[in-house]
Amino acid sequence: MPTVSGATNPELFPAYYEKKLLETVKANLVALAYGQRRQIKRNSGRQVVFTRFEPLPTNTTPITFQPTPADGKTIATQQITATVEEYGDFMDLDEFSEITSFVPLINEATDLLAFQAKETLEELTIKELTTGLNVQFANGQTSRDALTATDKLTKDEIRKAVNTLKKNFIPPFSDGYYVCFIHPDKMLELFSSQDLLELSWMNRESFEKGVVAKFAGVKFVETTKMPIVANATGVNVYQTVIVGQNAYGLIDIDGNSIQMTFTNLDKLGRVKTIGWKAYFTAKRLYEPAILRIESA
Repeated sequence: MPTVSGATNPELFPAYYEKKLLETVKANLVALAYGQRRQIKRNSGRQVVFTRFEPLPTNTTPITFQPTPADGKTIATQQITATVEEYGDFMDLDEFSEITSFVPLINEATDLLAFQAKETLEELTIKELTTGLNVQFANGQTSRDALTATDKLTKDEIRKAVNTLKKNFIPPFSDGYYVCFIHPDKMLELFSSQDLLELSWMNRESFEKGVVAKFAGVKFVETTKMPIVANATGVNVYQTVIVGQNAYGLIDIDGNSIQMTFTNLDKLGRVKTIGWKAYFTAKRLYEPAILRIESA
């Protein structure tokens, strides 16, 4: 139905729908739960600066009965700038359909838009995480195109990746675990139902939302946003990412950076536009802390 310009009345939109969108997005954005957060301030431009800290090597030389070392360590940092972008979408709903429909259309539209917002921001985050240069190819292969259908993701590949992170002095998160973002297809191959039962028994503490298993110092988080790309020989290559603490940065998701929108554009109030908009960015901060495993 065509619409014309008219007065907007956002105050007529119940706070319930705004709260519903925000709660849906916040509760289900698993990829955004493990990044270094920065909030964008109003009237402060479109760029956000993240600070990357280099890990310190160990120092095993005893200082007992010796002079205090003349030279200590210094904090090594790098400023990384990311540009915030605006994202969003909307639906037009006419009042007559809303009041005669067998289902509450605004409520259903809010659910659809909230899920779309969540999927959009998660896809943007995963896309940023999977474009790094720190790559481990399954079964000892040296490139994506060399992967064959038999080069699967295995538990040994996970342990190898963890070993690489540890050798690079990448700290795990505060609970002692690294985090692995994995496609559900690979999760089915990596762990049998019996494996998951045994792991659940061994890790009797409750898992946080999104975590489906813990193994070899890694928490596994499933997301269908992990890319599947075909290599030169037609093999579907799955990407799996393991990250350590402060591996990537993102804008904090709150009422100022993601919003529900509601306007009346029709002079008779017959057509309403419901939508969402978000100010968002995700940025890799430290390449050695983001390890991508590529497998068939």
